[in-house]
Amino acid sequence: MLLRRQLLLASCLVLSACQGLGGGEKDAVPPPQASVTGSHVDDGNGRIDTFRVTEIDGHPVGRVEEPSKTIGIDAAYRIDATRKVHLEFEGLARYANPMKTLFWDPHSVQGSVDFVPAAAGRYVVRGEIGPEGSSVWLEDDASHEVIGRKFMAAPKPTPPVPERNL
Repeated sequence: MLLRRQLLLASCLVLSACQGLGGGEKDAVPPPQASVTGSHVDDGNGRIDTFRVTEIDGHPVGRVEEPSKTIGIDAAYRIDATRKVHLEFEGLARYANPMKTLFWDPHSVQGSVDFVPAAAGRYVVRGEIGPEGSSVWLEDDASHEVIGRKFMAAPKPTPPVPERNL
């Protein structure tokens, strides 16, 4: 009986020691990663043009519950570099004065791209915002090559001014 207990105890010790030798998921090499970052332009007159990632593979990113808190913040995200990734992004203009943001045209534009990132690649959402039209695109940070295409938003027509009969 004592011999059985000793054999059982020795077996348990041997098995627990074998589990600590590795070979499990802890030792697996993580997949190569790339990064995607937003950007912004401060015009110095109270307007900030922000270009940011809104979704990665269908999952919202950033502060979706309070998007105004991400204006002018260039958030960075890690993405898997071994497979095709779907990114959605936007460009928009916001003003330091909240009343301007409420009542003026925010000049916004959206875009998306499917691509396979390079390992250790760095990608940036860039764009241009203006009354004559706005655009947003994803580019390789090192080469400045546009990934996919540039997305354009036509300028919004100005409302007609009613004529005054005097």
